[in-house]
Amino acid sequence: MIGSLLERVLRRPGFLLLLLAALVPLVLHAPYWSSLVVFAAVLAILGQSVNLLLGYLGQVSFGHAAFYGLGAYVAGLMAVKLGVDYWLAVPVAVAAAAGVGALVGLASQRLGGAYLAIATLTLAEMFRLIAANWIELTRGPLGVVVLPQKIAPLEAIGIPFDRYYLFIVLFCLALVSLVVERLMTGAVGRSWLAIREAAPLAEAAGIATLRLRVACVTLSGAIAGLAGGLIVPKIFVLSPDLFGVINSATALLVVVLGGKATILGPVVGGLIFAGVPELLRPVADYREVIFALLLLLAVRLMPGGIMGLLGDRLPRRPAASATVGPAPVADSGKVRGARLDIAALSKSFRGLAAVADVSFSAEAGQIVGLIGPNGAGKTTCLNLISGAIAADRGAVELDGKPVRGLTPHEIARLGMVRTFQQTLLCSRLNVVENVLIGTTCVVPLGIGDWLTVGGALRRAEARRLALAEEAMALMGLSDLSEAKAADLPYGAQRRLSVAVALAAGPRILLLDEPAAGLSPAEAADLAAALRRVRERGTTIVIVDHNVQMMSDLCDRLCVLHHGTRLAFGTPVEVLADPAVVSAYLGAAPAVETA
Repeated sequence: MIGSLLERVLRRPGFLLLLLAALVPLVLHAPYWSSLVVFAAVLAILGQSVNLLLGYLGQVSFGHAAFYGLGAYVAGLMAVKLGVDYWLAVPVAVAAAAGVGALVGLASQRLGGAYLAIATLTLAEMFRLIAANWIELTRGPLGVVVLPQKIAPLEAIGIPFDRYYLFIVLFCLALVSLVVERLMTGAVGRSWLAIREAAPLAEAAGIATLRLRVACVTLSGAIAGLAGGLIVPKIFVLSPDLFGVINSATALLVVVLGGKATILGPVVGGLIFAGVPELLRPVADYREVIFALLLLLAVRLMPGGIMGLLGDRLPRRPAASATVGPAPVADSGKVRGARLDIAALSKSFRGLAAVADVSFSAEAGQIVGLIGPNGAGKTTCLNLISGAIAADRGAVELDGKPVRGLTPHEIARLGMVRTFQQTLLCSRLNVVENVLIGTTCVVPLGIGDWLTVGGALRRAEARRLALAEEAMALMGLSDLSEAKAADLPYGAQRRLSVAVALAAGPRILLLDEPAAGLSPAEAADLAAALRRVRERGTTIVIVDHNVQMMSDLCDRLCVLHHGTRLAFGTPVEVLADPAVVSAYLGAAPAVETA
């Protein structure tokens, strides 16, 4: 019973923190302990902001003190210079940090890689130099003193400052944690995790990866700005050290020690960073060294952090879409398949023609196969069609509408979705969570997904779940819905990658070697599933080396050789072509004509 209660608490931390925010100020009266809890809560809020990037998006910020210090300076200077009520200035500080976060996100995420870490580190140092040298505004190293009366107006009606200050900080921590929790159990969080685990998969599934990465940096900056605004009533002095590397490093260590990609991890990390140094006061001369050694030991022994270690011993929390039924849906709804026309498609790499003037078409509801020897340009052709690589020339039309030049997620939203030669999945998520990633294309992220409340969100999630169930049933994965993707057999992983694409509701499905590495029985099961997909109306373009499967499955075959089209027609016509036999098959295959 106790274990079950602990599990529920750990799986719904936002509500737990809301309860603590209401109760702790009622029972904690000593100013010393109140101040210590406030400091821990502010560190936890700052840790939540870093956790969004490090834990959920998989990116590192080495200068998050830029947003933290900016929030503190904006709120404090508005109170001192403009006479604004401090608690009204804090939301403005949050907005300012969010604005800077958006600019940093736009600049760094277009470049990718380590640019976010470099950009934030540079920005923090720039802000520190401005704060240290703009004497007229910030008083330089002396700092700006924010008087208590600018912060504690409620004392006039008899409410002690430390009591309501503690409540405000704890309430903000609970609110931030609740928002992050709800985001991460919905479509926004799935999209961030998909970007972290397999960005090409997310883009191909219709997720606007750049936009969502920028949104994550913006939200992270806003939360860090809130932490900065909340720390001022404790420290009372704004100094350039707020932008220092110590605060940035502390924010990272709070997350790493507590457990990244967990809601309670930053809270635990904040408590440790605030509490352990106080416990080491009897050895004040050595406490920094001891604390550093303890941190190193903890990180070495618990690479997933404290909550990561505890989480491994707890049952996995089901997704919001936990219950998946095995309802057969092969004859559920028809899909309006689209026609695909490829004309003179060409691409060269450093003068070497990978694809040269390739043309073919796929009628709505047909299965068209691309075959040819290794290096013939099949996958490159699929990359050109899906927008993953920009073509040098040629045309790609979906139902007569040109799509060449669009990004993969824009093409996916028009109805053309692809899989990859190498199985791309979010290995840490289970089957249903992986398939739900694809539904973002059909049920785009709305305001409800960001506000995390309301009937619109519940209806959107219900629709996403229905689409995921349908895709899993088509690919025979309903019974494996709660299995972790990394634990699936190879054949099931290949079918799961197709299910993710199907969940996006494609009118044209592009498959890159879906039968690679499958046994004959598994290939037959895959072919049967693809026939069911075709029967629903979906157009399929498939690349594979399994000639027998392709000849049985496809309505048309297009043979590529050295990047050019060698033949195009029915399987019987193509496989009997002497040029195809000579270039690819080596001997005429036995193809049934009946």
